[in-house]
Amino acid sequence: MSVYIYCIRENYSYQSSITGREFENEWFKLSPDGAVIIKGTNYQGYAWDGCSPKLKLKDIYFGIPEAVLNFSTGQSKTYYASLIHDVFYQFSKEVRAFIKRKEVDREFYAILKMDDFRGAGLYYFSVRLFGWMWWYRI
Repeated sequence: MSVYIYCIRENYSYQSSITGREFENEWFKLSPDGAVIIKGTNYQGYAWDGCSPKLKLKDIYFGIPEAVLNFSTGQSKTYYASLIHDVFYQFSKEVRAFIKRKEVDREFYAILKMDDFRGAGLYYFSVRLFGWMWWYRI
């Protein structure tokens, strides 16, 4: 069972350093120039679980904590990093032939640093250490 804590209802654009590759499906698009668009307008919006893993028990989430509020964005400091990271991981089966997991993890780290998240190094270390379990899932 999936646990979603966030949902975007409008498209979100991000300029990644993953260039020279192209992919598109109903939920996101990667352009050769590195532009990523998460399609929040499909159906009821793109939903994801934030920093993983999470377990929901009744109305309480247990797992990796989300960061404090970034006052300039109005979201958690891990919100955008987890959005970009999760969309690539969710569709890793489709993109892993031409995108390396390390590239996606670096984007996660770069966004955490951009949002001035003090736990960026620890979270990056964690996705590098454990992320293969989700990237290579069947």
